[in-house]
Amino acid sequence: MKKSLFKIVTLLTILAMVFTLVGCSGNKTPASNETSNDSATAKKSLKLGCLSTTEPALQWVKEGLKEQGYDVEVIMFDANQLPATALKDGDIDGVLANHKPWMETFNKENNADLAMVEPYYYYSFFAIYSAKYKSLDELPMNTQMAVPGDPTNLSRSLRILRDAGLITLGEKTGSFYTLLDIKDNPKNIKIVETDIIHTARSINDVDALISPAVYVAESGVVKADEFLYEDTENKKFPIGIITRSEDVNSEWANDIMTLLRTDEYRKKFDDHFQGKYVMFE
Repeated sequence: MKKSLFKIVTLLTILAMVFTLVGCSGNKTPASNETSNDSATAKKSLKLGCLSTTEPALQWVKEGLKEQGYDVEVIMFDANQLPATALKDGDIDGVLANHKPWMETFNKENNADLAMVEPYYYYSFFAIYSAKYKSLDELPMNTQMAVPGDPTNLSRSLRILRDAGLITLGEKTGSFYTLLDIKDNPKNIKIVETDIIHTARSINDVDALISPAVYVAESGVVKADEFLYEDTENKKFPIGIITRSEDVNSEWANDIMTLLRTDEYRKKFDDHFQGKYVMFE
């Protein structure tokens, strides 16, 4: 009798343990599904950074991707390096603001690993502008020339001045041309370094400047096509969606570029920017 009772108690104990394990397993399944769903939702929720000039294109992204189930938040910054910094720090998912050489310099200087999604979107029309003079020959002695002061764009500006025949450059002392590399300066041009998004604001205060056309056009003083000299290497400075390297081939990044390259959004681009930016084929 005692043995039978012992067997019954033992069997009941085992059954209780089995039901407990099954119950725990059942509780874990919904949690696992919930995590999976949250992950999928996270991939459809994007924060994209921009500057005032590139904000319209990201609004098109927000509009177009909504139909695909994306929730896009567009965050505008007021300084050229801020979107890339926020991206590096993980505060946003992508950026439409800077050209590729600038991004590569940012990576080196900030131990970052940002990448530009291919195919590239467009390139900026970069040139010498003046509100006071109609040709390079008219520029006076001691010309004040405002240029972007970050290493990549300062180097580019000095190369443009060289190519335009206004200065002579020696060998680079580093990765970029600097003011120390100016060898001959016949007009004694005075270089005024500025933040690239503010350079064009000084167009009435200097003799000439070097700037992307989009900022010059915003000034309302000079039109985008009223330049004294165009950078012959504009296409070497592509602009596109920048992400952290692990996201450059992601589905959402591909969806953005697929949308922007459709005929509908190409027309939006051309109608809005009107030659200030040039879209790649």
